[in-house]
Amino acid sequence: MAAESTGQGEFAPIAWFDAACETSSGPDALEALAYDGVICLRQAFGQPWLDVIEAGIDEALGGASTDVEVVQRDGEAGSFSFSSGAWQTVEPFRRFIFDSHLPDIAWNLLGGAHVALFYDFLLLKEPHSDSASTPWHQDHSYYPLDGFKVINSWVALDDIPMDSTLRFLRGSHRSRSLFRAVDFDNPEGEYRHARYELPRPPSAEAGAEILATALSAGDMLVWTSYTVHSAPGNRLDRRRAAFSVNWVGDDVTFNGKPSLDTYRDSTQQVGAPIICEKFPIVRSAPEIR
Repeated sequence: MAAESTGQGEFAPIAWFDAACETSSGPDALEALAYDGVICLRQAFGQPWLDVIEAGIDEALGGASTDVEVVQRDGEAGSFSFSSGAWQTVEPFRRFIFDSHLPDIAWNLLGGAHVALFYDFLLLKEPHSDSASTPWHQDHSYYPLDGFKVINSWVALDDIPMDSTLRFLRGSHRSRSLFRAVDFDNPEGEYRHARYELPRPPSAEAGAEILATALSAGDMLVWTSYTVHSAPGNRLDRRRAAFSVNWVGDDVTFNGKPSLDTYRDSTQQVGAPIICEKFPIVRSAPEIR
């Protein structure tokens, strides 16, 4: 682990590890993920794999993805686009998810008998999409899942400076508390699948320590689904893009709670593992390289 030397400002550094070294999935990385709720793997992917993702972006935005949304807000120069669960129709995304070393990293961090694909998510913030911010939230709030082996592996496709990078509330996952899901477009409004018996997620004003780090293209953040985090809009003169893949381990079951179709399948049964054609096992113990 190494600390950031400059540019952190009000943020504490995210623990980072050189992805080329065995320590990136060793005891120190596991300990940091367990304690902080997030780690950074530097240069997890080189240009060849980034090129594969970029080819997938071209296909997804060209019509291959069935779930693409482009948002242009009034008064903003830039738009932002996102796509979810495109791996089944976008071959380069499928190749990256199944054939790269990404699932091996995920399995090493999750442990257990297998690692399964939950969903992929592409997020493109064009230059000066200033208000394309993401409020403080917790991923697990949106999932119809029980279990704790759920992580997001978020690959930076561009260099991302501190003023555009993600922020995390350190240790906010440790209690394994669920918080109420919030609407990203209207954080003070009502999200259609929100569970109102749950408390609202904490934020920076709660006095928690905020973790953040600048990223280079190919760096990857990994965080647990219970970790509270947020992200600002893109005030840069260039694109700010990332491709993330969410993984589940062998303790995860379907609980039937209301959610987006992205997170569920008609074949699932309450209390059973989520494994199905839509959420396939990508690595199991005998196959780990």
